[in-house]
Amino acid sequence: MSDGASVEVRDQIGGIVRALMAKRSTTPFIDEAQDLTELGLTSLDMVNLMLAVEDEFGIEIPQRQMTPANFRSILAIEGLVTKVALAA
Repeated sequence: MSDGASVEVRDQIGGIVRALMAKRSTTPFIDEAQDLTELGLTSLDMVNLMLAVEDEFGIEIPQRQMTPANFRSILAIEGLVTKVALAA
């Protein structure tokens, strides 16, 4: 993926995370490397995040890739999306 495409993916993921945070009535500054659980996202939020990412990018994340580490931050999710998209 080119740097431009990577930034676009990161922006899309950031938008999904901000939408989840808005539902919780909190919209703190989200650093791309910040741990999303530290922002207050629950395990249910993380499931919703995974489903939203799959829907947004038209991918299916393999079961073995559904780990807390892969959804720790916007940058981690970007890496996962890129890896899954390239494997398709």
